[in-house]
Amino acid sequence: MSLTSRFFKKPWQHKNPESRIAAIQSIDDPELIRALPDLAEQDDSSAVRLAALRRINSEAFWLDARLRETEPELLAAADQFLSRCATESDPKELDPERLAWAKTLSNPELIKTLAASAREINIRAHALQQVQAQGFLGDCYASETDAALAESILRRINQLSTLERLHGKLRKQNKQKSKAVQNRLQEIQASHGEIDLVAEKAQALVDEMEALSRGEHLDQRQDKLTKVQSEWGQLDVPPAALQKRFDSALTIVEAAIARPLPTDAPASEADIEPEQTIAADGNLQAAADKIRGQLRNRQAAIKPGELLAEWDRAWNALAQAGEAEESLKSTMLPILKELQLQVQNAARQPATAERSDASKGPLPDFGAELDALSSVLVAGDLQAANARFQTIRGALKALPPKQCPSAVTGRLQRLDGRFRELRDYQHWSNNSHRDELIEKLEALPGSGQHPDAVTAVLKEARTEWKRLEKLEILPGDKRRFAAPSGQWRRFQAAAKAAFDSAKPYFEKRQGVQEETLEQLHRFIDRGKALARSEDADSKALMPVLRKAREAIRRLDELPPKARGAAAGGLRDLMSALSGRLDQAFEQVERAKRRLINEAKALANEAELKDAIDRAKGLQAEWKRAGQGRRRIDQKLWTEFRSHIDPLFEKLDGERKARQEANQAVVEVLKQLCVAAEEIAMLPEDQLEAAQSRLTGLANDWNQRHPKPAALVKRFDKALKRFEQRLEALRDQQRQQVAEAQIQAALAIQNAYEGRLQGKEAEVDIEESLPEALVESARRVAEIELSALQAKALEHVELAAQVAIEFEFLSGLDSPAEEKERRMNYQVQRLAARMSEGEAQRDLGSEVAELEERWHLALPLPPDEYHHLQQRIKKCQTVLQNMLGNA
Repeated sequence: MSLTSRFFKKPWQHKNPESRIAAIQSIDDPELIRALPDLAEQDDSSAVRLAALRRINSEAFWLDARLRETEPELLAAADQFLSRCATESDPKELDPERLAWAKTLSNPELIKTLAASAREINIRAHALQQVQAQGFLGDCYASETDAALAESILRRINQLSTLERLHGKLRKQNKQKSKAVQNRLQEIQASHGEIDLVAEKAQALVDEMEALSRGEHLDQRQDKLTKVQSEWGQLDVPPAALQKRFDSALTIVEAAIARPLPTDAPASEADIEPEQTIAADGNLQAAADKIRGQLRNRQAAIKPGELLAEWDRAWNALAQAGEAEESLKSTMLPILKELQLQVQNAARQPATAERSDASKGPLPDFGAELDALSSVLVAGDLQAANARFQTIRGALKALPPKQCPSAVTGRLQRLDGRFRELRDYQHWSNNSHRDELIEKLEALPGSGQHPDAVTAVLKEARTEWKRLEKLEILPGDKRRFAAPSGQWRRFQAAAKAAFDSAKPYFEKRQGVQEETLEQLHRFIDRGKALARSEDADSKALMPVLRKAREAIRRLDELPPKARGAAAGGLRDLMSALSGRLDQAFEQVERAKRRLINEAKALANEAELKDAIDRAKGLQAEWKRAGQGRRRIDQKLWTEFRSHIDPLFEKLDGERKARQEANQAVVEVLKQLCVAAEEIAMLPEDQLEAAQSRLTGLANDWNQRHPKPAALVKRFDKALKRFEQRLEALRDQQRQQVAEAQIQAALAIQNAYEGRLQGKEAEVDIEESLPEALVESARRVAEIELSALQAKALEHVELAAQVAIEFEFLSGLDSPAEEKERRMNYQVQRLAARMSEGEAQRDLGSEVAELEERWHLALPLPPDEYHHLQQRIKKCQTVLQNMLGNA
């Protein structure tokens, strides 16, 4: 570890989470890359952990964080990332962790996304178990590729409208699924009593059997017959009418299969001979079957005229066309029209025209031309080879047919084969290159590249695509594009997707550029107005000039078409500002030269204080004069300082002399501080006696000048410490006296209660207590019991009044029987304050007075004493809390 790293931590180790986040997002230090896993797992800030996870951008880390973290923001980010991974990639090694994550989800939208698009089947299955929406389950069934999972989805769909929609949607997309949906629909309808499932199944099988009897599916007739018979046998009890139709169609199909072939028929016509026999009998259905059989048999030579004649004979042989015959005719009409069209096209074949012989002439030197063509083909130059082919073919076409050399045409055909091979190879090679371009473009949207880099790649790809087109499309070609249409559409789609991924950035940048242009126009207008102002000085003009110079270096932040005009406006602004600054600088220089002359005259001042005051004034005027040209301004400042610096140096000398004189005073003050601190730390039994000594130190302290702030603070701290200790001592003494009074009052009451029980009264209290309390103790011990009881009864009223006043001060309620006494006291107190203007007394003083009155009201009758003592004790607890003594 280097010495620097011991004292300066890395940015991602900064104590501020925002600094750590900025470092993670912007620094490409290998040490940071190695530290990212620890930051993602152990950092104190959830925001830092989130930034580290986004920088790592690995599904394994996101899965671990999602199953470990509890922060809502981090969990939401992890769910978004993992849902995207689950629908876009399928790494088998992460399947258990993905499934564990999917089981923790509660967001309905994410669950639906996984149910519809997750690559792993177990995740889709788990997500689908949590979905109840019938319409969504139907969509999932239509797109599900796993047969077992699709079947489980279909078993959960019970809504008829959803099944009907699915059946219509899948009818042309997936016949197997459509059939399964139809069976499910019929099953539910049958359970509701809406349809007869056996009748529906029987009707479908009858339709299939009748289709076989009409000659459909001839190549699969035996297999289909076996399948239909097997399914029919599994039906419970089919309707009688459908049973009759099924048996009739079965008889026809079995007869057609069992009919022997004629001996003179060729093997290739075996499939159509039975229909010919039936057609000869004038059967319209047999004629239709014969036409269909002929069209299906690819080896038979089709004669459209004969087939049309067969149909016409069968139709004309009908005594009367019924509904079945009309339906068959409408079915056959498209086939008959196609046969009629073939007959018409055969009749329109144009006769070949004879060309006149061209005049004979000398033959060109085809050998040299063919040799040159061969060399160009060996070099692989398609453009040149195509040009030579056109030349040779043109020369051959100009010759009469009988004069065309067969050797030349034969060699030209062989070279044409090589040319086509070369062109095919070039096309194959270019198509491979085009596929690479497409894959490169398809990878752009998720690559995280800067939008400018994306557009650069797009531009290069389009240029390369055009170059490949020029290589393949030769002069004279009728086609416009060499690339296959599907490949071209893929290229266009990939380019559009890549551009769409960068489009929001360009739109936002365009908006920012236009806003920046507007700000620049406003800046130029304000700058020109400032340049025209007579009140503008260099201090106001210089910042504008600096901003203009900075703006002209940042023209790339403006729309491209506006950069030229903006540069011209900025140059005009800088020219105007420079002219005004030249004038302002001249004014500043004149003002400062005047100040230099005034500073030079200060050396003649008799009083140093007056000279210093004037020098300070000149310095203030120098600042107000503003900034001049830097080189000249620095030179003038140096000359100005040469005249005023000696004055301040002389002032510094006098100040140092005063400081030395004051040093002796400081030493005395330090000794006084030490003495005060010693007194403040004396034992408690010496504090009272030391108060006068500390007063003397304070008087001495006040007479010493000047006093440094640090020593003043130190001395005041010693005084405060002494006062706090002395006050604490006095509080302790007062507490002791109060406790002694409480004990004395309790002893008086106990002694009274003892005498009531016939015991002797023994009251031992300190003589230092209040005289009234000592007198109460004497009465309890000395006077007769009857007189003492009378005295105790007299004290009840006084004690009750004390309890009322205690409850008033503490804010507690008085007993209901004391309501009148409480009200009288409140009125009396209010009247006293209003009439006499009595100031509000301190709460502590009032409490102390009430406690003393309570003690002096003793002794009391035992019942009254205990009742009043409980009320007063409750009030004392509240008052102690109010006074902060609890």
